[in-house]
Amino acid sequence: MQNLASLSDGYFWFWALLLILFSLIAFYFTFRNLHRARLIEDTPTSLIRSAPQGYVELIGEAALMAGEPVLAPLSGKPCCWWRYKVERKGDKGWRAVRSDKSESLFLLKDATGECILDPEGASINPSEKNIWYGPNPTPTAGPDKGSGTVHRKAQRFGVRISVNNTFGGDYRYTEETIIPGDPLYAIGLFSSLGEIDRKAIRDDMIKERLRQWKADHETLLKRFDSNRDGQIDLQEWESVRHSAQREVTREQLQQDQQPLHTLSSTGTHRRPLLISTKAEFELVRHYRLLTLVALTAFFTFGAGAVWYISSRLAQL
Repeated sequence: MQNLASLSDGYFWFWALLLILFSLIAFYFTFRNLHRARLIEDTPTSLIRSAPQGYVELIGEAALMAGEPVLAPLSGKPCCWWRYKVERKGDKGWRAVRSDKSESLFLLKDATGECILDPEGASINPSEKNIWYGPNPTPTAGPDKGSGTVHRKAQRFGVRISVNNTFGGDYRYTEETIIPGDPLYAIGLFSSLGEIDRKAIRDDMIKERLRQWKADHETLLKRFDSNRDGQIDLQEWESVRHSAQREVTREQLQQDQQPLHTLSSTGTHRRPLLISTKAEFELVRHYRLLTLVALTAFFTFGAGAVWYISSRLAQL
């Protein structure tokens, strides 16, 4: 009590407002996490083939898109999605050096089809993470390699954590990944590519193909200068356009075997994009646990603010 009386007004109100701020933040996260738990429970699971347009819940497994492989930056492990953080040990504990996360598209597959997942703006909960240590800002070996390490695994809040302690490591590497074949839960804005969208894509592809052909003028003349006068006249240019259209249409017919559905962010907090390798019931339990933690923090900071302010006012 005497310590409170000796505080200056500015110092007192700084701590009072800080306690109130923490209480309000905890209040916000209480309702946000509770809302997400109820959203998952109340949204029925759809199959990709028959899913309606709009906010949809899908369950399947993760798979890679066709094209260049996605590699986790720290371990070099092939994956669908990654997130990492590098920290350096200092006098006051670990300090973040850099961090990043993947923006690459990947697939969710179920028994009826495939859907492209766009992770931008998503809240992603992978069920596994690797933590290991080393002497350099960039690891020279992955979490399962190197000498002088102690390996231990733990289960914490539904997340399997593999920790490899390298003796004398001044840097800590944390990497989370979703790998092909992982079970996958996702809820977000589902949309299917219609004929109008395909036509717009086809038109853009034709324009790009014509631009590429015009850039290689010598090859263009060899293919389409039928009268060998060294230039492409209007009739020959029409032949060029028809040839580009045929090639692009043929390619698009082949690509139509690929998934024409996407799941992305709605852009609103009321209907977030959630992606998780946890099962649906585990994800609900996860958000309800976070709700309980946030609610406890709300009452703790709120009660502290009330006691702090009332104690000061009682001495006036």
